Amino acid sequence: MAWTATLNIVNNTQYNLTVNHNTVGDLTTIAPGQSWSWTTSDPNNTNALRFWTVPEQWYMQGSVAYGPMAGVYMDRGWMAPTDQTIRLDADVNGTGFSQTQNGGATVVPWNGFESGGTINMKFSKT
Repeated sequence: MAWTATLNIVNNTQYNLTVNHNTVGDLTTIAPGQSWSWTTSDPNNTNALRFWTVPEQWYMQGSVAYGPMAGVYMDRGWMAPTDQTIRLDADVNGTGFSQTQNGGATVVPWNGFESGGTINMKFSKT
């Protein structure tokens, strides 16, 4: 059986969200209030998550990295200490994760995504 992963992102912020893959480049831009899904069998996935209102001027840049030997790492993105206005709620094959402050985390360890699965990420205004 081939390894596959599905990434689902909901953008409930006031910003556009561009998803940029480490080898493919820009996959999509998700408008405020919209969602997007992508399925891949590539074992090497790092996606920059770029929030913006003016093209090429990132308000915040987060990331999600995943693979069969990498597990799943998420980082909502860095915001100024006085500006924590974006919340990330996520689920990886039943393991929940929320982030409202700076600093990412390993949501599923290196050997916890060997069979692939589904990554759900929802960004919201706090």
